Amino acid sequence: MNRQELHITVKKAFGNLYRKKCVLIAVQDAGDKILIGAKPYFYPPTIARLLGGGVDEHENLEQAIVRELQEELGVTIKPSSLAPLVLFATHATDEDGNKLHNETYVYHTNIGSQKFQAGDDVKHIIKLTVNELYQLGEKYEGLSDSLWYNGPEGMFSWADYAKMYGPVHKIAAEAIRDLDR
Repeated sequence: MNRQELHITVKKAFGNLYRKKCVLIAVQDAGDKILIGAKPYFYPPTIARLLGGGVDEHENLEQAIVRELQEELGVTIKPSSLAPLVLFATHATDEDGNKLHNETYVYHTNIGSQKFQAGDDVKHIIKLTVNELYQLGEKYEGLSDSLWYNGPEGMFSWADYAKMYGPVHKIAAEAIRDLDR
Protein backbone atom coordinates (compact mmCIF):
# COMPACT_ATOMS: atom_id res chain seq x y z
CA MET A 1 0.00 0.00 0.00
CA ASN A 2 1.36 3.39 -1.00
CA ARG A 3 1.93 5.67 2.02
CA GLN A 4 1.41 9.43 1.85
CA GLU A 5 2.43 11.75 4.68
CA LEU A 6 0.28 14.86 5.08
CA HIS A 7 1.56 17.61 7.38
CA ILE A 8 -1.10 20.25 7.82
CA THR A 9 -1.82 23.23 10.02
CA VAL A 10 -5.45 23.93 10.83
CA LYS A 11 -7.27 26.62 12.75
CA LYS A 12 -9.52 24.11 14.51
CA ALA A 13 -9.45 20.33 14.19
CA PHE A 14 -12.35 18.62 12.41
CA GLY A 15 -14.01 15.32 13.34
CA ASN A 16 -11.84 12.73 11.61
CA LEU A 17 -8.61 14.24 12.95
CA TYR A 18 -9.76 13.05 16.39
CA ARG A 19 -10.03 9.46 15.14
CA LYS A 20 -6.92 7.29 15.10
CA LYS A 21 -8.00 5.30 12.03
CA CYS A 22 -10.49 5.83 9.22
CA VAL A 23 -11.30 3.94 6.05
CA LEU A 24 -12.46 5.34 2.73
CA ILE A 25 -13.59 3.15 -0.12
CA ALA A 26 -13.43 3.91 -3.83
CA VAL A 27 -16.42 1.80 -4.87
CA GLN A 28 -16.76 1.26 -8.63
CA ASP A 29 -19.92 0.03 -10.28
CA ALA A 30 -20.37 -1.98 -13.48
CA GLY A 31 -20.02 1.23 -15.52
CA ASP A 32 -16.65 2.03 -13.89
CA LYS A 33 -18.14 5.00 -12.03
CA ILE A 34 -16.93 5.78 -8.51
CA LEU A 35 -19.78 6.00 -5.97
CA ILE A 36 -19.50 9.07 -3.73
CA GLY A 37 -21.54 9.90 -0.63
CA ALA A 38 -23.37 13.22 -0.62
CA LYS A 39 -24.34 14.83 2.68
CA PRO A 40 -25.98 18.13 1.63
CA TYR A 41 -26.82 19.05 5.24
CA PHE A 42 -23.10 18.84 6.06
CA TYR A 43 -20.85 19.50 3.05
CA PRO A 44 -20.77 22.80 1.19
CA PRO A 45 -22.32 22.84 -2.32
CA THR A 46 -20.40 20.77 -4.93
CA ILE A 47 -18.57 18.81 -2.20
CA ALA A 48 -19.05 15.13 -1.34
CA ARG A 49 -16.66 12.38 -0.20
CA LEU A 50 -15.60 8.81 -0.79
CA LEU A 51 -17.69 6.41 1.27
CA GLY A 52 -16.37 5.33 4.65
CA GLY A 53 -15.73 6.49 8.18
CA GLY A 54 -14.03 5.64 11.43
CA VAL A 55 -12.61 2.26 12.41
CA ASP A 56 -14.18 1.12 15.68
CA GLU A 57 -11.83 -0.17 18.39
CA HIS A 58 -12.93 -3.80 18.03
CA GLU A 59 -12.58 -3.80 14.21
CA ASN A 60 -9.80 -4.44 11.75
CA LEU A 61 -9.73 -2.41 8.52
CA GLU A 62 -11.62 -4.98 6.45
CA GLN A 63 -14.39 -5.32 9.05
CA ALA A 64 -14.77 -1.52 9.15
CA ILE A 65 -15.01 -1.35 5.35
CA VAL A 66 -17.63 -4.11 5.20
CA ARG A 67 -19.65 -2.34 7.94
CA GLU A 68 -19.35 1.12 6.34
CA LEU A 69 -20.47 -0.15 2.92
CA GLN A 70 -23.42 -1.95 4.49
CA GLU A 71 -24.42 1.22 6.37
CA GLU A 72 -23.82 3.80 3.64
CA LEU A 73 -24.56 1.82 0.48
CA GLY A 74 -26.60 -1.18 1.62
CA VAL A 75 -24.23 -3.64 -0.08
CA THR A 76 -22.31 -6.57 1.30
CA ILE A 77 -18.84 -7.25 -0.02
CA LYS A 78 -16.26 -9.91 0.68
CA PRO A 79 -12.96 -8.67 2.15
CA SER A 80 -11.20 -10.58 -0.64
CA SER A 81 -12.68 -8.08 -3.14
CA LEU A 82 -10.73 -5.20 -1.57
CA ALA A 83 -7.57 -3.73 -3.08
CA PRO A 84 -5.51 -1.43 -0.86
CA LEU A 85 -4.70 1.87 -2.58
CA VAL A 86 -3.19 4.45 -0.23
CA LEU A 87 -2.53 5.05 3.45
CA PHE A 88 -2.67 8.73 4.39
CA ALA A 89 -0.77 9.46 7.60
CA THR A 90 -1.99 12.91 8.55
CA HIS A 91 -0.15 14.98 11.12
CA ALA A 92 -2.07 18.13 12.04
CA THR A 93 -1.32 21.02 14.34
CA ASP A 94 -4.12 23.40 15.33
CA GLU A 95 -3.84 27.10 16.17
CA ASP A 96 -3.42 26.26 19.88
CA GLY A 97 -0.45 23.98 19.15
CA ASN A 98 -2.37 20.73 19.71
CA LYS A 99 -1.02 17.87 17.62
CA LEU A 100 -3.35 15.28 16.11
CA HIS A 101 -2.55 12.18 14.11
CA ASN A 102 -4.86 10.20 11.86
CA GLU A 103 -4.39 7.25 9.54
CA THR A 104 -6.88 7.06 6.68
CA TYR A 105 -6.74 3.88 4.61
CA VAL A 106 -8.18 4.07 1.11
CA TYR A 107 -9.29 0.82 -0.53
CA HIS A 108 -10.90 -0.01 -3.85
CA THR A 109 -13.66 -2.48 -4.63
CA ASN A 110 -15.95 -3.10 -7.58
CA ILE A 111 -19.56 -3.99 -6.80
CA GLY A 112 -20.44 -4.63 -10.43
CA SER A 113 -24.18 -4.37 -10.97
CA GLN A 114 -25.14 -4.91 -7.31
CA LYS A 115 -28.10 -2.75 -6.31
CA PHE A 116 -27.29 -0.01 -3.80
CA GLN A 117 -29.06 2.72 -1.89
CA ALA A 118 -27.82 5.64 0.20
CA GLY A 119 -28.05 4.96 3.91
CA ASP A 120 -26.91 6.05 7.35
CA ASP A 121 -25.85 9.71 7.13
CA VAL A 122 -25.34 9.60 3.34
CA LYS A 123 -28.36 11.18 1.64
CA HIS A 124 -27.46 10.64 -2.05
CA ILE A 125 -24.99 8.63 -4.07
CA ILE A 126 -23.19 10.51 -6.83
CA LYS A 127 -21.46 8.63 -9.65
CA LEU A 128 -18.16 10.11 -10.83
CA THR A 129 -15.60 9.15 -13.41
CA VAL A 130 -12.02 8.81 -12.18
CA ASN A 131 -11.26 12.22 -13.74
CA GLU A 132 -14.23 13.74 -11.90
CA LEU A 133 -12.97 12.19 -8.65
CA TYR A 134 -9.67 13.99 -9.22
CA GLN A 135 -11.58 17.21 -9.95
CA LEU A 136 -13.48 16.75 -6.66
CA GLY A 137 -10.11 16.95 -4.91
CA GLU A 138 -9.45 20.20 -6.75
CA LYS A 139 -12.87 21.53 -5.66
CA TYR A 140 -11.90 20.79 -2.05
CA GLU A 141 -8.68 22.71 -2.50
CA GLY A 142 -10.64 25.68 -3.84
CA LEU A 143 -12.81 26.06 -0.72
CA SER A 144 -12.60 29.51 0.82
CA ASP A 145 -10.96 30.27 4.18
CA SER A 146 -14.12 32.19 5.04
CA LEU A 147 -16.34 29.09 4.72
CA TRP A 148 -16.90 27.55 8.15
CA TYR A 149 -18.97 24.68 9.51
CA ASN A 150 -20.66 25.15 12.87
CA GLY A 151 -22.86 22.28 13.97
CA PRO A 152 -22.97 18.95 15.81
CA GLU A 153 -19.49 18.05 14.48
CA GLY A 154 -18.06 21.21 16.10
CA MET A 155 -16.70 24.27 14.37
CA PHE A 156 -14.04 24.14 11.67
CA SER A 157 -12.92 25.75 8.45
CA TRP A 158 -13.76 23.93 5.23
CA ALA A 159 -10.42 25.14 3.83
CA ASP A 160 -8.71 23.23 6.67
CA TYR A 161 -10.83 20.12 5.94
CA ALA A 162 -9.70 20.43 2.32
CA LYS A 163 -6.03 20.26 3.31
CA MET A 164 -6.64 16.57 4.02
CA TYR A 165 -9.47 15.62 1.67
CA GLY A 166 -8.24 17.46 -1.42
CA PRO A 167 -5.09 15.31 -1.63
CA VAL A 168 -7.01 12.20 -0.53
CA HIS A 169 -9.39 12.40 -3.50
CA LYS A 170 -6.74 13.39 -6.05
CA ILE A 171 -4.24 10.70 -5.02
CA ALA A 172 -7.02 8.09 -4.78
CA ALA A 173 -8.03 8.94 -8.36
CA GLU A 174 -4.43 8.50 -9.52
CA ALA A 175 -4.21 5.13 -7.71
CA ILE A 176 -7.41 3.95 -9.40
CA ARG A 177 -5.98 4.95 -12.78
CA ASP A 178 -2.92 2.81 -11.95
CA LEU A 179 -5.22 -0.16 -11.16
CA ASP A 180 -6.86 0.20 -14.56
CA ARG A 181 -3.52 0.02 -16.41
